[in-house]
Amino acid sequence: MKAVETGKDKVKKICEVLRRETLEPAEHEAASLLEKARKEAASIIKEAERQGENIKKKAQEEAEMLRIRTHSTLQQACKQSLETLRQTIIDKLFQPELAKTLGKVLHTDKVLANLIEAVVKGIEKEGIECDLQAYISSAVSARDINELLAPQVIKRLREKGVLVGTFAGGIQVKLVGENLMIDLSEEALTELLCSYVRKDFREMFFSVNA
Repeated sequence: MKAVETGKDKVKKICEVLRRETLEPAEHEAASLLEKARKEAASIIKEAERQGENIKKKAQEEAEMLRIRTHSTLQQACKQSLETLRQTIIDKLFQPELAKTLGKVLHTDKVLANLIEAVVKGIEKEGIECDLQAYISSAVSARDINELLAPQVIKRLREKGVLVGTFAGGIQVKLVGENLMIDLSEEALTELLCSYVRKDFREMFFSVNA
């Protein structure tokens, strides 16, 4: 005999159907969505970490490049400053002192007479036959210089004596007709000596190669 189904059993049955047809699929869907969300979150975190590492690496590379550029700029600035200092010392101290010392020597009668004789003998040694003109500074006496010159040197001078030039000190010997001037003036010798001794001076005082 079939049992009589009560109202309570019907309600229970309906609830079971609703749970099976509604709640269980919803739970499965929720679980699936949750798992998907977890995977997406893990992927996002992993991508963020990867981008973070890239940003960190790029920042480190940029920082290193900036350090290298800054170091190079500082080195160049130091080098330029040192070179400016070297040149200032040479221009303001070394060269004027050299010119001053050389100027004293090149205003000495005996030194000037010796220079003229040396140049004349050098020209004769080379077999150059032409009239010569010897010039001295107006700061010294032409008469005193002529008295110190050997007779054979005086004979080689077209004016039979030295002439007065427009330079500060030293001598100049002109080869008449040859368009040639042997310049041993104070200015020329200072420039010549500076070009030779500047390297030694720089190495001595700065311990670097010029």
